[in-house]
Amino acid sequence: MSAPSQAHPFDNPVRRWEDIPGWFGWRAAQEEAVAHFAAGSRFVEVGSYLGRSLCSLAEVVQTSGRSIAIVGVDTCQGSGPEGNQQINAHGPAVEYGGGTFAGLLHRNILGCGYADVVQLLITDSLSAAELFGDHSLAWVHIDARHDYDSVKADIAAWAPKVMPGGWLSGDDYHPQWWPGVVAAVGDSLPDAGEWTPGQWRWVKPAA
Repeated sequence: MSAPSQAHPFDNPVRRWEDIPGWFGWRAAQEEAVAHFAAGSRFVEVGSYLGRSLCSLAEVVQTSGRSIAIVGVDTCQGSGPEGNQQINAHGPAVEYGGGTFAGLLHRNILGCGYADVVQLLITDSLSAAELFGDHSLAWVHIDARHDYDSVKADIAAWAPKVMPGGWLSGDDYHPQWWPGVVAAVGDSLPDAGEWTPGQWRWVKPAA
């Protein structure tokens, strides 16, 4: 008799954003954004992985009672080996999904009850940016690839989409762990700086 197969961790259903695997430490930034921007605003998260931060943002928006549109952007193919230790953090989820974790991301959003709050764009950052008009977004948060060239390209693509007075921000603003992120932000947006711990932010000047 064969031994019973063990359930895979990704098989576990989720009901709350806290149940979703991933890395997320900018809840305070989300709360600040929702309190700051008016109803009818639109937020974009570039790099959503399995939806932990995306569903947290949806919860903050829903709790506020404001009508704020949320868009998540991800290729759902992972970033490959990254960082000083070249860790392929997304690899297990990509393998589990047969080359994509899009199904897991969508399932998690459904499980948390935010299908009507969050829109997903399964594409790369630069292609997604082309779908939005200039000055149309209140807040764009970048957490996609972390190398210098990719972060610089993301900033160039999304900065024009942010409205005057809006925010462009990003994760992993740490000179030792992610020097490419810090260098790209400094070279592209000299007025940007650390926001909440590990996050950077640029406020677009008023026209």
